[in-house]
Amino acid sequence: MKVVDPATLAYFTDDHPTGVLAQRYLFVGEDNTPDNFMFSIAENRGHFHMVRHRHSFDQFRFGIEGDLEMGNGRKLREGCLGYFPEGTPYGPQDDQAGPVTLVLQFGGSSGYGYLSPQQYRDGRAALKKIGRFEGPVFIREMPDGTVRKTFSINAIWEEALGAKMLLPAPRYDQPIFIDPRAFRWVPVEGAPGALHKPLGTFSEREVRAGLWHVAPGASLRLTSGESRILVLVLEGTGKAAVGQPLARHFGVQVDPGEKVIVAADTELTLLSFDMPPVEKAWTAPMLPSFEPVPGESVQDPV
Repeated sequence: MKVVDPATLAYFTDDHPTGVLAQRYLFVGEDNTPDNFMFSIAENRGHFHMVRHRHSFDQFRFGIEGDLEMGNGRKLREGCLGYFPEGTPYGPQDDQAGPVTLVLQFGGSSGYGYLSPQQYRDGRAALKKIGRFEGPVFIREMPDGTVRKTFSINAIWEEALGAKMLLPAPRYDQPIFIDPRAFRWVPVEGAPGALHKPLGTFSEREVRAGLWHVAPGASLRLTSGESRILVLVLEGTGKAAVGQPLARHFGVQVDPGEKVIVAADTELTLLSFDMPPVEKAWTAPMLPSFEPVPGESVQDPV
C-alpha cells in the first residue's frame, strides 16, 4: 500500500501539448507493461484548447473544481466522472483557467499499454532534435522537401516505444459522463457505517469506478485480489492501514494481493478505481485496430 499527500508533490507544467496544465502525479505504474498507468491531479492554469482526438489508452476524469468543455456541446461538470475509452474520439476542448481535475490514464483492454510521463519527456526531447512542435502537432521537414504533420502524442509514442501507434476500434461511440448525485448509497455488507455507490464497470477488463462514504468511527476494508485499486480522498479525514493519515485529495494505492483498512475520523468520501490485469489470453476483437491518419487529429471510422 502507498499513501501520498499531494501537497508534498512537485508540479509538472510541460507534460501536455497545451503547456497550460500543472500536474501532480500521485502514482505512476511500471513502464512497458500493458497495465501501466498515471494517476494525477491536473490544474488548468491558462486557456486550454485541444483539437478533437482519441487515444490508444483508457482514461477517467473527475471534476474536482469547475466544469470542462468536452466538445459537441458536452460538459463534464464539477463532481461528475467521465470515462474516455481507448479509440473513442472526443473534443474539441476549450476551457479557460481554473478547473482542477483528477486524471487516471491507463493501458486499456487492447494491451497497447500507456506512455509514462518520463517516457513522454524522453520521446519529446528526441523529436525536438529533428522537428518542431506547434501546439498539439509535431512538424517535420522530410528530405524530399515535403512536410509531415503528426498529432504530437502519436509521434512521441512511436519515438519513445519504438513501435507504430495503433488505435483500437471504438467499443463506445462517445465518452460516458456519470453524475454520482443520481445514484443511491448502498450499505456495505459487514461494514456498519460504510456506504457504496457503484458508478460503472467498463470493457472486457471490467475496470470498476465507485464512491465510498465512511461515517466517523466506522471503517472500510479495501481488498484488491488480482486488481490494483487507486483511491482519491474527496472529503474528510481518517487513517489507512497502520495509522497513515488521510485527508482531502490524498491518494491511496492498493496493489494486488493487499488488504487495507480505511478508518474515518470525520465523514470520509472516497473515489476508487478497481483495475484488474490485462490478460494476454483474450482473443482478438472482430473489428481490427488501425493507424492514425497522417496530418489529422482524428478520423471517425465509417
